[in-house]
Formats: sequence, structure tokens, C-alpha cells
Amino acid sequence: MSTSQATTITPVSQAGTLRMAVAGAGAIGCTVAAMLAQGGQRVSLLARGATLDAVRKNGLRLHRGKDSSQTIIASVTVSDSAADLGIQDAIFICTKAHDLATIAATLQPLIGPETCIIPMVNGVPWWYFQALPGRMAGRQVHSVDPDGRLLQLLPANQVIGAVQFLTAERLAPGVASSTNHMLVILGEIDHTETPRAARLVQALNAAGIESRLNPRIRDPLWTKIIANLSSNPLSVLTGATLDTLYSDPRLLPIVRKIMNECLALAASYGARIDFDPSSFIEQAQGMGPVRTSMLQDALSGHRLELAAIGDAVLELAQLQGMPMPVTSDILAMTHYRDDAGRAPATSA
Repeated sequence: MSTSQATTITPVSQAGTLRMAVAGAGAIGCTVAAMLAQGGQRVSLLARGATLDAVRKNGLRLHRGKDSSQTIIASVTVSDSAADLGIQDAIFICTKAHDLATIAATLQPLIGPETCIIPMVNGVPWWYFQALPGRMAGRQVHSVDPDGRLLQLLPANQVIGAVQFLTAERLAPGVASSTNHMLVILGEIDHTETPRAARLVQALNAAGIESRLNPRIRDPLWTKIIANLSSNPLSVLTGATLDTLYSDPRLLPIVRKIMNECLALAASYGARIDFDPSSFIEQAQGMGPVRTSMLQDALSGHRLELAAIGDAVLELAQLQGMPMPVTSDILAMTHYRDDAGRAPATSA
């Protein structure tokens, strides 16, 4: 046990703060909300049940540092009703991809004509084919938005693309741990540069979350897609943490095959990726025994984000006529594991 004492960090006062809402009070949502609040932003959190009660009573608690010796205790406005919070300057959506359609409807009271919508969601986003020209312009990504509800409820001209490289675990309602470096890349989905995106980058950096502006947001998006798809489903099948997935001689060859299939697909969509598989693997090994978000969900009996992280990638591959045999096989097995794990038990 560490002998170091926890440090309480209270919010700092800054001029020009923004009204920011965080929708989703899981590991990532609590982490983002706590960091923004301690950075001086006016943060509201949509939560419910035990998390709502815990945050109202104790505030948000985020453990930082390799030994979790630093604790951020952040005070935020918390409610289970968006109508209580009013129109926001920015909304960070930190839910699972399969919950987006439900939460998008509840977010409407927060969205004004100038509100920035930042989805911090894994996998291929519903907006992938929006705001750019080309033969696939305006298409739905059916795996993640089958009825077009997200396109209808979340206006494309207000969406800021986000690629987040955050690792966090939920320890208890309103309590999270994030021990690794945080990085968020933002960019307009029409690949322009705007003051609103730059302001959000500034706010995140001021809160201690490294943030960068990228005028080609789909490029780093593909890097994250490759990272998710090469680790999450395989972690569910094996129970392996990140350091093991990217080092075990039995698993690493599978990881490399998935990466190569994804890199070819990304190239077919014109992505320019600064991605060296060997360097990425080395970095992943150094992250330590971190459980992927999908493994955390599997262990908790929750639905897996297979539609956005996997099925949508196969949908994009089919549109290009590109086979992804290893990726397809791993996803098929993970779907089976997910269905079996959540099916009701039957007696003999």
C-alpha cells in the first residue's frame, strides 16, 4: 500500500469560462467532468441513480497518478434532467455508442443554435460521411445509426469531431481512476479551422487534458479505430490487459493482422495516418495492466460496443469491396461471447 497521502485539488478561477455539460457519468464522463471542473469551467453532469446521489453528496472524485495518490475532488452541477441545466456552450457526450440515440433525444434542452456537440465515443461515428464531398457524401453509417436518428437530432454543423485517448476505470458511483496521460484531438468534421474548435482545445489544455486541433479529424480517428479494434474484442475473448495483448507471442500476431487489415481500409478512404505499428505496440505495452473498456463491460455483464468498434468498420470495408478475414472472425467470436454472456440461463 502506498504511504503517500491523497491531495485534494479544488477548482481554479479563470476568466472566460464556458458552460459545459457532460452527458454520461461512467469512467470517461466522470474523468472529463472532473478535469474540466478543476480547470475552472462551469460544468454540469447528467447522471442518474446511485451516481447522481453520490455526486450530489460528495462531488466528483478522480484518482490520478501511477499510484492514484492524487485525488481531484470537483464540484459540478448534477441532474438527471437536461431541462434543469439550460442551453450550454459545449456538450461532451461520453456514453457508449449504442446509447447515443437514447441520450441524443434527452439532450435537446441543452442544445442551442451555437452549442458545440463533442461526441467522445469509440468506433466509427455516425457523422463519418457528413460535411465532405465525394461519392459517399451524406450516407448513414447503418451499424451505428440505422434509422438516421442521430443525423436528425445532432446537427452536423454543430458537431466537433473528437478522438480521445483516455484510459479510465469506474471505481464506484461518481468515482473514477485515470492514471495514464490524457490526449484529446478535436477538429471540424468539414475539415475547416474555426475559432470555436480552437477555444475548446484551449479549455481542455487549461484543464490538464492535452488537446490538439487537427484540420483532418478523420486521420487521427482512424488511428483510434485501429487501436480499439486491435485490442477491445480480443481482450474480451482472452481476458488480457493492454500490456499482455501487445506483447504475448500468441496474441501479438493476431493484433498485427487486424492492424494491417485496418490500415489498408483507412488508406482506401484517403486517410493519411502517422501510424507505425511497432511504435504503437511499444507504447501500448508501456501502458501497463489496463483493462480495455470492452473488457470492463464484459466483466460487468454490460452490452459491448461491437457495432461502432467493429461492425461499422466491416460496413465501411464492404462499401469498398475489401475483405477483412481476421477482423471478421474475431468479431464473430466476440459477438457470440457477448450474446452468450447476456442470455438468460436455462435449466436442463
